[in-house]
Amino acid sequence: MQNSTPKKSFSVQLAEANNTVQAKGLVLSQWDKSICKADKSRFKALCAKDGFWFPLGELCLELLKQSGGSRTDGALLKDANLHTVAKQRRKEAMDFVRHFKVIEDNKLIGKFASMKDLLKAVDTIINPKVEKEPKVPVEPEAPVLAIEDKSNEVVTQSVKTAEDLALEVLLQVEMNNISIADFKIAIANAIGMIEENNEVVPFEMVG
Repeated sequence: MQNSTPKKSFSVQLAEANNTVQAKGLVLSQWDKSICKADKSRFKALCAKDGFWFPLGELCLELLKQSGGSRTDGALLKDANLHTVAKQRRKEAMDFVRHFKVIEDNKLIGKFASMKDLLKAVDTIINPKVEKEPKVPVEPEAPVLAIEDKSNEVVTQSVKTAEDLALEVLLQVEMNNISIADFKIAIANAIGMIEENNEVVPFEMVG
């Protein structure tokens, strides 16, 4: 009994395919149907540069470029036999190629069993979470006390007695070399003016 020929690996099938988008896309689409969430060892083989994910990402990126760079044209996808590959898988493949250097540098291949988990690890590396600094409570500022303006306040003088005023007047009399006799006449006339309703009542001069 003749032994059946073993099934060729993905890398062999891809290498033997014609170097056209259509031929390589056909191999990728056929393998896409058999890929599911596998164990780490099989997933690691699929993530090699000659494995399933890298050629799929490269081809999808090329079709995206031909479509203008924003969205892949459906006709190009169909022509490349990739229209049957899920949109999410195509996107993951393109992200895989874009960040392949990060994946290799951090030795991520072999640590995961799905592309979703692998790309999540990549995102954590390229977009690390920044720890927010705890907010320090701000102490309320002490109120600024207004400087009291006393410039317009009336200065209240202490009340002087009659004796205080008399003493001040006598000091002025002495400072101005006025005789006490002349001052007595003058003060008497002044008092008389007040008492007589401002009518002057002359006093005799003392000889």
